[in-house]
Amino acid sequence: MPVFEYKATNEDGQAVNGTMLSGSLSQAAEELTKLGLRVSSIGAPSGVGDPLVDYVPDSVIENRKSKIENPATYNRPPSTEQQQPSPPPAEPRSKFMTEVVGPLVNKISLTHQVMFFRQLHTMLKAGVPIVQTLDTLAGQTHDLRLKSVVWELKGHAMEGRPISAGLQRYPEMFSPLILSLMRVGESGGMLENSCKQIADYLDREIELRNLVRRVTIYPKLVLGTSMVVILAANFLMKYLGVKGGLSSPLTEISTWIILGPVLIGLFLFNRVGLANPRIRFNYDQLVLRVPYFGITIQQLCMARFGRAFGALYAGGVAVPEALKLGADACGNEYMRACLHPLHRSLEEGDGIHETLRTAGVFSPIVLDMVHTGETTGNVNEMLVKMAEFYEDESKMRSTQSAYAVGVFALVVVGVYIGFIVFQFYSQYANSISVDL
Repeated sequence: MPVFEYKATNEDGQAVNGTMLSGSLSQAAEELTKLGLRVSSIGAPSGVGDPLVDYVPDSVIENRKSKIENPATYNRPPSTEQQQPSPPPAEPRSKFMTEVVGPLVNKISLTHQVMFFRQLHTMLKAGVPIVQTLDTLAGQTHDLRLKSVVWELKGHAMEGRPISAGLQRYPEMFSPLILSLMRVGESGGMLENSCKQIADYLDREIELRNLVRRVTIYPKLVLGTSMVVILAANFLMKYLGVKGGLSSPLTEISTWIILGPVLIGLFLFNRVGLANPRIRFNYDQLVLRVPYFGITIQQLCMARFGRAFGALYAGGVAVPEALKLGADACGNEYMRACLHPLHRSLEEGDGIHETLRTAGVFSPIVLDMVHTGETTGNVNEMLVKMAEFYEDESKMRSTQSAYAVGVFALVVVGVYIGFIVFQFYSQYANSISVDL
């Protein structure tokens, strides 16, 4: 179990220093908080001879002794002026870096984001200063891309800037919803609460994405297996066919000549092309018009909207601003264009239920739930219920769609294999007739 060294003050204001065993840094900070201590710094132990440290190499001890006995034999660290780094930039990155390079190589998983904001919440709640917190988290982060961003955030904090000033430079990593909640927390002095709300929201987003992955795993496996079967069939046709060979509609080379550029094109379209607002708008509009699948995607978008709207509303964001940012988080540009103008009605004094009804995309059940929440003062709870309703509906439809696509893929592969078998025996019969 890791060892952590801490400095804190107790309820009487007396300094308390020591070491402790804990499963993780955030867990150690939380345990100290429960003991009534206000943590000023926490990290790995630095002193030699600590009884809690399992092992210190003899070479390290001898090296330290030689430096103490002969201080002239080693180089002293540079002065404070030489160690002082230049402040990080606060202006936005170039358009090329933001829209091309960032989406291609700079995206990080939601799991790493959840871990970062969860640990940030725990350490801030324990009273650890923000600079010390970011310095520790930068050392704890395993993702190199996120690590560099956290180091930059530390530089902003040392300059007295808000963390959101650094987060807003990386839109491919941090969504507008995250930025809004961070700004609310910074302006209201409740940054640790905002970090917890962000982590909770990202946890639910991960659950939603895992739901989509689970219900689509079957057709993905069928399509992947079908490619293996097709390539294997062509291999057998080439090396086990009758004299003169067989003409196959898909050979190994032609398959990859066609499939390779298609896969590369799909990757670039997904990462770079969809980063363009106009392309994304037309694509999302087309997807929503696909029979049956379009309704499922719309329900998933409404679930994301409800989750985001509820998190922002609970975080103290103004209702019109929360609606706009909720629309940004729905994941579909066409749906966003339908929902975004609704904030004007809220600014004019209309209720949430009446405003959402004018959009024409919410079911009567959802509108009734929102109306009840608005009447009873539980809007946040009803928005969460709305998201759960759409998630359940989309889960059922996605499962049905997955099975339908899987069966269709099997039928296509079966037809293709049947064509190959028919072609094989036809040419085999022709070769026998020629020999006779």
